[in-house]
Amino acid sequence: MKTLTTTIMTCLLMFAQTGWAEQKVKAGHYELHYNTFPSTFLAKEIANTYQIVRSKNRGIISVSVLNTRNTPATAVEANVDIQANNLLNQNKEIKLFKIVEENEAVYYLGTFALNNQEDVNFNITAKPIADEDIELNVKFSREFFTD
Repeated sequence: MKTLTTTIMTCLLMFAQTGWAEQKVKAGHYELHYNTFPSTFLAKEIANTYQIVRSKNRGIISVSVLNTRNTPATAVEANVDIQANNLLNQNKEIKLFKIVEENEAVYYLGTFALNNQEDVNFNITAKPIADEDIELNVKFSREFFTD
C-alpha cells in the first residue's frame, strides 16, 4: 500500500509541477492545495484501486488541507465542498471521495465529465475538522482539451 501511496503522490506532484505554478490558498495556519488534470494521467492500477474511470472525457480534481503549525506540515481531514460549472452555467457533478493512507496522507479526489476545449469554473470550500472556525476558499477556472 505504501508503494501505491508513493505512486499516486508522484503522479499528482509531477503534473502539478509541469502544469501550473503552486496552487494553494492560506487561512490561519492551514493551506488548501488543489490541482486538476485528465483522468488519463493516472496509471491503470491506481484508477482500478480507487474505481476511477480513465477517459479523455473525465477530469480529476485533487484537494488537500495542510496544518502548517506542524513541522513538517501535516495533511488533515476537512469538510470539503466543490461546486463546478461550465461557461454555459451547466453544473458539473463531482463525485468526491476521501483517501486516507497509513494515517499520514489525507486527500480528496473528485471526478467529473468534461468536453474538449471546455472551460470549467471551480469553487472549493474546505473547513478543517479540528478547527471548523477556519474556512479556506478558492475559485479558479481551467480549460480542458480532450482531443
